[in-house]
Amino acid sequence: MPLQQDYDTPSTGAVASYHVVQQVSIDYVSNLVGATVASYLSKDARDAGKFAMYTQQIQLQGLPEAGTDALAYAEAQLSAVVPTDGSVVPGFPNRYAFAGATVVE
Repeated sequence: MPLQQDYDTPSTGAVASYHVVQQVSIDYVSNLVGATVASYLSKDARDAGKFAMYTQQIQLQGLPEAGTDALAYAEAQLSAVVPTDGSVVPGFPNRYAFAGATVVE
């Protein structure tokens, strides 16, 4: 399911509010999930067939548990709040770009 949150796109500074995970890849060796996220002005814009304003690859540490849908895992991880326990891994600058986003239908 898409994510809803205002996001200033880095390329233009324009605000996109509707984000769709288009692709999920699983790297079992590195213990990473890669999510390709397309950001649209709004749900209406996407439904009208408009192009994404911005697309980015976001690396997520960890793997989904056996039997867990990879897309659902990626969406849950992307919308998770930034941890305050110091467990944020450096080197992934856009990892929490959608922290706190609402998962919508």
